[in-house]
Amino acid sequence: TGEISAAPAALTAVEAQDTPTVDTTVSGSGTAADPYEVSATVILDPTPPGGGSNLVHAGADGLFVECADVRTCLTAGDGIAYDPVTGEIEARPSTDDGNTVTFGSDGGLYSAGGGGSAPTVVQAGDTPTVDTTVSGSGSAGDPYVVSAAVVLDPTPPQGGSNLVLAGPEGLFLECADVRGCLSAGDGIAYDEATGEISARPSTDAGNAVTFGADGGLYAPAGGGGGPATVVTACGLTGDGSAGAPLAASVAAWDFPCDIDANGGSVYCDSTGRLRTLPRGQVTTVGTNPTTAFPDVRVPTGTTLAVVHTENQTVTNPSACLPAYVIYEAEIDADVDLPAPTSGANGGAAAIGFSTDEIEYVENSGTQLVNDTHFQLSRTYWGGVLPPGGTATQTVAVTMGRGAGGATYDRIQVTMRAFLINI
Repeated sequence: TGEISAAPAALTAVEAQDTPTVDTTVSGSGTAADPYEVSATVILDPTPPGGGSNLVHAGADGLFVECADVRTCLTAGDGIAYDPVTGEIEARPSTDDGNTVTFGSDGGLYSAGGGGSAPTVVQAGDTPTVDTTVSGSGSAGDPYVVSAAVVLDPTPPQGGSNLVLAGPEGLFLECADVRGCLSAGDGIAYDEATGEISARPSTDAGNAVTFGADGGLYAPAGGGGGPATVVTACGLTGDGSAGAPLAASVAAWDFPCDIDANGGSVYCDSTGRLRTLPRGQVTTVGTNPTTAFPDVRVPTGTTLAVVHTENQTVTNPSACLPAYVIYEAEIDADVDLPAPTSGANGGAAAIGFSTDEIEYVENSGTQLVNDTHFQLSRTYWGGVLPPGGTATQTVAVTMGRGAGGATYDRIQVTMRAFLINI
């Protein structure tokens, strides 16, 4: 038919590409009926890197930053007066007396200084702590030069050394200089080399003060936050409080004599146990040796003669108390007394302790008296033995007045000692 027509063209692809500051959006299919629609939104950082607020805002008519936002970013330093409401910045002359800085007729900073008809005079003014020096004439070629040196007291009022020193870099006072000013008193431990000060609990036995887990001084309370109390056992009363202090539990003195003059003492031994006076005691020691003789004639003299002796040595068993000693001695002797013969007396004998004749017998019968017994005893004071001391009791058996052929053949001596420690 010869008809000529154009072929439809291929569609162009469109896609959105975002950046850190713009968020781009593409919609539509690109046809005449549904064209591509490209839009973009500015991205405002909600948390700027410096940590402040973002001064850029987005409004209905676009992005904006106003002066009011910027003015809060500024503050006034020395020599400046600043109004953040209006944003006005101006110089701020000092109000100190003698200040010559003002505003000139043109609004600029102005100071007459040393110019004008009256010359500027500068003089040094010393104080007890600063020595000031002024040199120069004040001209441009020879300006005033003001210098000052700190005055350090060489003899401080308290008589010590001045701890403040002057070095090439300025005044200084170091810790090592100050530490020598301190010393440790009661309850304090001080290390001058390091400057460490710490509490020093006593090392006395029974001290309850220690260091707690947090390093503070600590002493356990008796409960309830009040003062420490104790539970007592036999021999003690009270609980250690102010109202019931610890005391020895004692009985009343129920004797008619004075306690101060007659009361005994109580002592503390090496283990801390209470002790009274050493215990009293009574000790008895004895011996009774027997000796046989071959029918020895009884001495005939009227004065008793020693025929036998026995000894007993005793020792005070107490290491603390003296011993009061009482001796008791007994003699048992066997004597043969023949019967009288024509014109002669029968057998006779006397016996005693040493020179003391105790008993005399004589046979006046008609037959031999065989092994008659002499039994004697005596008790006597033996003196006082010091602690651990010794003494000897000697019993001398004596006989005499022998007659008629009297003989003895056995002597038994019993000796006893009573030692009383009080």
